[in-house]
Amino acid sequence: MHVFHPPQSVNGLPPENTFYVADSANMTVADGFLIPTYHPYLFPDRPINLFMSIRSKGPGRDMLMGALLARAQQLREQTPQWPARLFAQVSPQDTPMMAFYMESGFDANDALDVVALGVPNARPAAPMGYDMGYVPMSDPAEMQAFLMRMNTYRLDAWSPAMLQRYMSFPHFMALYMSRGPEVVGEIAFTGDGQAAKLIGLYVAPNYRRLGLAKSLIAAGMKILAEKGVNHVEADVIRRNEQQRLLAASCSATFVRTACYYPGMNYD
Repeated sequence: MHVFHPPQSVNGLPPENTFYVADSANMTVADGFLIPTYHPYLFPDRPINLFMSIRSKGPGRDMLMGALLARAQQLREQTPQWPARLFAQVSPQDTPMMAFYMESGFDANDALDVVALGVPNARPAAPMGYDMGYVPMSDPAEMQAFLMRMNTYRLDAWSPAMLQRYMSFPHFMALYMSRGPEVVGEIAFTGDGQAAKLIGLYVAPNYRRLGLAKSLIAAGMKILAEKGVNHVEADVIRRNEQQRLLAASCSATFVRTACYYPGMNYD
């Protein structure tokens, strides 16, 4: 078996970050890639995050892992001044893949948990000096601007198609909070029937620890309650302390683990 790069970019990924493993008959038996990202707002203590993906039913998997780890080290050395983390995404049901990452030196310290939110102890309106309203999304330019603002603070970026799908549900709602002309935070929900999900939330760094996130959540949950919603869920990344603390302030209760993020740190 041998490892090789594609001759050109694949799905927008540069060839040097994409790897294939072929057997003696030159048939591809495994493939993987790395996506380097910069997340100073999600992970201020470890802003460089390298996402790893591996697809293999067994053959070539160890060889592929070795190639990806070597490339991850090269990428990490491009920004040695910032702590980094290499991570993957594994379904809770995929025990063999999780075991493979553990055997390869990854830790199991991170995951994406789903929680049920309680109404936070906050006024469901903008504080004095701020304004709150529905995010305008009447044309493609406004939708694209909303996507760009939200994706700045997300681990997994929304695509226009994903936003359109969220907007197709009856309980879709996006609220903004502003101070003068500056948008300082936004929140988005979607869902139907009696259930909804908080799918996106951010507050600009200079306006954090002022209770604005709780006000946005309270305002959104009040509107949803008026539509008959009595159950609101949200995702929480375990290694994001701000998300954990905000969930706790909403009396959140654990529902399930959506996926694991096995990883290894580079200091």
